[in-house]
Amino acid sequence: MRYEKAVYAPEENYFFERVDLSRLKDGQTAVFRHLRPTAAGYVCAEGRERLVTLPATATRLYALDGEVYAYLPAQGGLYCLSTGTTITGVDHEPIALLPHVTREGTAGLYCVEKETLRYIRAGAVRASYSIASDCAAMHHGRLFTAKGTRLSFSAPFSETGVTQTERDPDKAGYIDFDGERGKIIALVSYRERLYVFFERGILRLRAEGEAIDFAATELPFAGGKALEGSVAHCGEKVCYMTSDGLYAFDGGCDFLEKCGELDLSQPIGAYAYNGSYAAAVSLKSGEIGIYVYDFREKAGRLLCGRGIIAGDRDLLLEAGSISRLTEEGGLPDGQACSLEVTLSAWPRTLLWLRLEGEGSYRITLGDGKILHAEGGARLRIGEKTPRSFLQMTLTPEGDDFRIRAIDIGWRREDGN
Repeated sequence: MRYEKAVYAPEENYFFERVDLSRLKDGQTAVFRHLRPTAAGYVCAEGRERLVTLPATATRLYALDGEVYAYLPAQGGLYCLSTGTTITGVDHEPIALLPHVTREGTAGLYCVEKETLRYIRAGAVRASYSIASDCAAMHHGRLFTAKGTRLSFSAPFSETGVTQTERDPDKAGYIDFDGERGKIIALVSYRERLYVFFERGILRLRAEGEAIDFAATELPFAGGKALEGSVAHCGEKVCYMTSDGLYAFDGGCDFLEKCGELDLSQPIGAYAYNGSYAAAVSLKSGEIGIYVYDFREKAGRLLCGRGIIAGDRDLLLEAGSISRLTEEGGLPDGQACSLEVTLSAWPRTLLWLRLEGEGSYRITLGDGKILHAEGGARLRIGEKTPRSFLQMTLTPEGDDFRIRAIDIGWRREDGN
């Protein structure tokens, strides 16, 4: 009698999928909440080190020339952290606080409010002007402000020359642009030129010397309508958001990523942070957070908690106190790190999951099913009903964790 050896192979409709969190493929999306990428995987994002509790509720921070100010609306003033004193006479939250030096070397601050411009010197308001502004910037000794499609500028290196009183090329003046680009939303002094960001366009303004020599150049613009409050100068790039997502400008416009989880109909406050782009944002879920785009990792992420980052400093205004963001991971009270992953699944059935990394995790599937998994261990699921897509939220149980990838076992149901 003759026996033949039989070799059994797995069925062709069983297959394996890997979700590498650092290199997502088509059909894979991920939202990182209070997670920070490292060479070893994603870990808990920046923690907080509380520095000072403010004397009253503050609504905004301003960092400039080594000093930090907080606006206290109840006191109508700017609280100076280094001296512990308040500059009163500032009736509304400034949209910008800008350092200024006169020709004689006298230092002061332009305090730009929505309807009023104030000049601060030696810790007190010295002058106020009825000038309406949506944005402002200092450039080559002149203060530039914009309202609608009008760009106004002061006399150079002048403490008081902010309104036009006569036709003089060395005095204050203004430029009216047509409305085809929408209104002006930001002014940025960048690479020795003033860049004027409109809702639908960018102009480069050569604005050195006498005003009669000012000249504007139209530049490439990409995306939908640029959003007010979303423009920030981040190192070698200027970033802005549109309804399409986040873009970076450095002479041309590059698309960075979609921001589908953000509610872009709500106010945005954008800043540079540690070489990255950061913005105080609202999420479609109703939560408040801080969106950070890391240029090194070429990916965006969300920091938990209400907060406003101050300029290029790693300071956070949150719940009546000022904290410093730290590299060591940490969470605001009542918050949790999480990772939301969505996969296109054709029709296929989920059989097992394996998390590459360390730590314990709670996994919530899109239909509400809750699972628990340990990093490195395969979790058998063995579902019976196929899915057209898979959505799951991973929540680490504790701060000591690290996750790099998710391995998934499927059974294909369509026969393809």
